[in-house]
This record gives sequence, structure tokens and C-alpha cells, in this order.
Amino acid sequence: MRDLAATRRRENLKRLLKPRHIAFVGGKAVEDCINATRKSGFAGEIWVVHPKYEELAGIPCAPSLADLPEPPDAALIAVSRERTIEVVAELSEMGVGGAVSIVGEFSEAGEEGAVLQARLAEAAGDLALVGPNCLGVMNMFDGMAVWGGDNVFSPVTGDGVALISQSGYVAYSVTNVEQALPLGYAISMGNQAVLNVADYIDAMLDDPRVRAIGLYLEGIVDIAAFSAAAMRSVKQGVPLVALKAGGTQESAELAQSHSGTLAVDNEIWSALFRRFAIVEAGSPKALIETLKLLGSPKPPKGNRIVAAANSGGYAAMIGEKGRDVGLEFPTPTEAQRNALIKTVPQLVSLMNPLDWNLPWAAMSTPDTSDNGMDILMDDRCDLLVYFVDWPRDRQVADVWWPTLEGLIQLNNRAECPVVIASVFPDGLPADLRARLAEAGVVTLQGLDDTLSSFSAAARYPTLRAKVLADAESRLLPVPTTPSSPVVTLNEAEGKALLARHGIPVPTHSTGTAEEVIAASEGLGYPLAVKLLNADLAHKNHAGAVHLNIKDASGLEQAISDIQTSVTRYDARLDTSHFLIERMVSAPRAEFIAGVSHKPGIGYALVIGRGGTAVEELKDFATLLLPVNEAQIDDALRGLNLTRKLCLQENEIAALTRTITKIARFAQDTSEKLAELDVNPILLDAGGGVTAVDAYLRISD
Repeated sequence: MRDLAATRRRENLKRLLKPRHIAFVGGKAVEDCINATRKSGFAGEIWVVHPKYEELAGIPCAPSLADLPEPPDAALIAVSRERTIEVVAELSEMGVGGAVSIVGEFSEAGEEGAVLQARLAEAAGDLALVGPNCLGVMNMFDGMAVWGGDNVFSPVTGDGVALISQSGYVAYSVTNVEQALPLGYAISMGNQAVLNVADYIDAMLDDPRVRAIGLYLEGIVDIAAFSAAAMRSVKQGVPLVALKAGGTQESAELAQSHSGTLAVDNEIWSALFRRFAIVEAGSPKALIETLKLLGSPKPPKGNRIVAAANSGGYAAMIGEKGRDVGLEFPTPTEAQRNALIKTVPQLVSLMNPLDWNLPWAAMSTPDTSDNGMDILMDDRCDLLVYFVDWPRDRQVADVWWPTLEGLIQLNNRAECPVVIASVFPDGLPADLRARLAEAGVVTLQGLDDTLSSFSAAARYPTLRAKVLADAESRLLPVPTTPSSPVVTLNEAEGKALLARHGIPVPTHSTGTAEEVIAASEGLGYPLAVKLLNADLAHKNHAGAVHLNIKDASGLEQAISDIQTSVTRYDARLDTSHFLIERMVSAPRAEFIAGVSHKPGIGYALVIGRGGTAVEELKDFATLLLPVNEAQIDDALRGLNLTRKLCLQENEIAALTRTITKIARFAQDTSEKLAELDVNPILLDAGGGVTAVDAYLRISD
């Protein structure tokens, strides 16, 4: 029944996005909304419902919804939150397609508001409800706005992009500022009481005019639905570009393990984005600029850039900053240099990026820039960009224009995109951007944002190919939550549980001081000795670990030192029991593998450089469960430690097998597992792998 209701709501969302008629329910607050609908070019019928007003915005008012000629395809609701629930129930009963609730003070306002929002969601039934606490939807492909603001974007002919924003103001800002962005859809989601981001992504993917989708996210309501929608975007080749909010250490404060502390919100978001080839943007401006590139008819296929600027200083700066963000600038071949010399003035440098100061050259013509740049666009070029800050003086601009005209010609026939960009954030005036956009040329503004967007867009083909290689294994399940109560196992108990799942651990013995001293000869030296106490999460901090003990007298002394140190650290801790284990011979490197539970998402796996300084070194990768061996192998190869040690294939394979077993253990115990930290995992000189420490919290 739930799936059927969701299907009906998604069909009703289509009615909302392309309605024949729109009803506005509310008082004076709806007048701006009606005017926005008019500005959008909406050609259908507009109705207004109010029991007291005779007319609003020049439209006669119906006293009630029942008095409308027929159930509208779309409605905008601007009444009190309590009244909103009643209106939504009535709209649903009438068979209305969808509705936008612009009023706030629901779940964002605390417990009372959350209760009201739950009632609102129940009242909606099959109704495609957007919000509450949102601006609504805008479809400028078809000239339609059910919008709580006073602004609309420019109409879009042909293909374009979509923006789905959890923040109303982000959506308002993007739609209110001219960006030379072919924005076909703008959706302000608000609180997502009924429809969530997955529903909107699917709706955008149903429209073949949408080339790319921008996302502004603060949280995800249904991670399983989101993962399915994101995977659909990968398969269709419609890039998702995301800007996330927040991502602080707050979520890590409750974690006791190293891996839980490392897996903060930012890392979880980035892991989610990588999993589904979602291009991550670092700022609102970078989001827009990257959308322009990926939403263009010819998005870049890689990171190899041919760049030119009308200044030698800018050219040098472009090269330096571009390489810092992972771009490559292929050096012109000798043949290309010789051809350039014959084609363009000697003023032009023969490097990449080029000092292309043609605007000042008397011989500047469209053919000069067209043919000159064409020489450099070989199979090593994924994108060509010309940086210029446009003069405001009309006479000067007319002299400069032939350079851009030639680049327009080149873009029309070249396989890879030709982009016009500015160094300064406002370096291209609006009329020029519009002129170039009409000619099919992408325009970007601001040196740093432009280069960042190149880098982000260039990653997409590789990300997509990697995801498509094992697409089905990347879908995320409905997350589980560990049952209560949760207990912390001592190290010996944790290792025993791991060993039963095939994870190699050292030979060991446990007991009182006397018992482990007696057992030491049977294990053989050198030994490690540790206090066995589940209440002590970080034993090294308390001096509860001693290594390389060579004989019984050394072991006796180490135990005494541990008791003294731990008592000084926290006198409440029991110091009566110990763990001794045979030391791993000739350790080559220390790694960490840890799993922590993230509410609403599931489990995050951290793989990285291990040891006592793991949080300071910050050489790690974060993945979401479930994972496969290929994903773990890829994460390991990306670590600085792996590259520094030049690990052999057999060593990487051994580490991958062990960490995969740890991940499978976490997946198999997901209904019970709260936290797991295996640190360090030692790689020895013979290629053996051993989990020599384990911290485990699990429901009993």
C-alpha cells in the first residue's frame, strides 16, 4: 500500500509540474504568488479561494474549494499551519494533483511542530505535497510557477538544468540572480513532509530536457530511496551536482572510537556522493558554474585543459591555480608551435596556458582565434577556455568582439567544449553572457570558481564509469538502528568475536597478573601486555599498554607499571585483569578499519593509517556499507601510506581481504553493532595481516 501511494504521489507530481489550472488558497499573501505565476507565462487557468474577499490580484475569489469548477492540478496554500492541515485533507479528498505549502513552523519549530507535520503528512494521502516551509516549484521549460516568491527565472527553450534545494533562500537566490544558467526547473523542498528529494530527482529524470540536476542538501529523509534515484541518474547519464550544508565535529562527539571520530558529517556526505558519482561543489557559486558545464550539450570528458588569457600574468596564474585543483595543461607539440607562429601574431606565447592578447592586435579577426585555437584542440584536449574580463566601454568591446566571435565558430564545430570565462567574479556583463549563451557557449565567472568547476566536472566521467562497473552493489538499504542496551566488550571478547568471522588476531592469553605471567612462557616472547577493561576505550592514553616484553621479569614490571599509571589516570578503573599476546614480527605498517553507526544513513567504514596518532595524521577514506572488495581495494590504493610504502599487490590484496571480512562482520551484525574499531591492523614483512587491537560496542 505504501509503494502504491508513493507511485500515485509521483504521478500527481507530474500534474503539479505541468498543470492546466492552479488554485491559490489564502489572503493577501497569495497576491505576490499569483503575480509570479503570471510572470512565468502560465497559460492555464488561475483560481483563488477565500471566504471573505471578493477578489485578489484582480481575480474573483471562490468562497471554498468546493466552489471551484473542477479539482485543480496544482494548488498553493498560504494559510495558518492548523488551517493548512485542513486544506490539504480537502485537496486530497478532491483528487487534486499536488500542492505547495509555503507556511512554516512545522517540524523546524520543535516538538509541537513535528506533531503537526505528522498530521499534515497523513492528511495529504496521495496528494503530491511540496513542503511545508518552502517556496514551491517553477517549471520554466513550460512557463509555470507555483511559487511563494515574487521572482521568476527566464524561460528556457531546448534543454537545460534543474535545481532542487532544501533551503528556500538558496532557491530564491539562484532564481533571482541572472547567471546565464538554463534553469528549467527550480524546486524548493522545505521540510519534505510527503515528497522528498528522491521523488524530485525521479521527476527530473523523467523529463528528457533535463541535462543535469543541482542539489542543495541539509539532510536526507529516505536514504534507500535517495540511493535508488541517484543510481538511476548514473545509468541515464544525467549528472547530479551537490552542495551540502554543515558537516562539523558535533556528530563525532558521541563516538568513542578513532574511526567514529574521523567519520564526521562532511566525510559521510562525501562518501555518499562518491558512491553514486555525485559531483560535489564547494560553494553556491561553484554549484552553479559546475551545473553550467555538466548541463551543456558538450560537457568535458576529462581534466586536460587548453587555456588562454588576454594577459601573460593571468595565463601564469591560471596554470598555477589549475594544477592545484587537479587540472592538466598539455604542452603544445613542436608541430602545433610552428602552426601557431604562422597563424597568430608574435605577441602570443607558445605555452599552455597562452598569453592570447589578440584583442589588442589590429589583425584580430574571427578566423584568427578560430583557426589559432583549433590548432591546439587535439585528442589531448577535453576543454578549451578563454579568460577575458570584458570592457564596459562599447567602442573597446566592439574591437574585442571578433576574438569571441571566432571562439563561437570554433565551439560550433569542435567536439570538446569551448568556454568563455572571466578572472573577476563580475568580469562578464549580463548582456554578453546572454549573447554567448544564445550562441551556445558556456560562460563562467571568477577564476577560482571556474577552475574548481572544471575540476569537478572533469571527475564525473571517471566517477560514473566506476559506479556503473558495480552499480547494483552500491544501492543502500533502509538503515537499521542497533537495539538497546549496548554494551562494550573488552578487547579479548571483541577479538574472539572477530576471529569467529575469519579475521586474524594474535595468539593470546587473559587473566590476573599471576595467571598471565604463568601463561607467558607458553606463548613465547616478545609479548605485548594490556589492561583488560572494557571501560577504558583508549588504553594508550592511560599508559595501559606495554610492548616488546622479552621475559617474565619484564612482564611482571610492565604489569606493575600499568596498574600504577591507570590508577593515576582514573582510580575508579579495575586493574586486576590483563591480556598478553605474541608480538607480530617485523611490522611494516599500521592500518585502521572501523565502523560507526550514522542515524538515517546506516554504517560508515573508515579505512586509513592506523596507530596512536590516527586522528592527527588524517590519512583515511570513508565508505558506506555495504561495500565490496573492489571498493575497499580502491580506498586502500588512495591512501598516502599505501603510496609512500609502495605496497606490493599481494600486500594490498591481504589487507583488502581482512578489511572486507571486517566490513562483512559489520553488515552481518548491523542490527546489533553500535561501534567497531580495529586499530592497528598490522601488515608484517611477510605480507601477513593481523588485527592486534579491537574496540567493540554491541547490543547484548
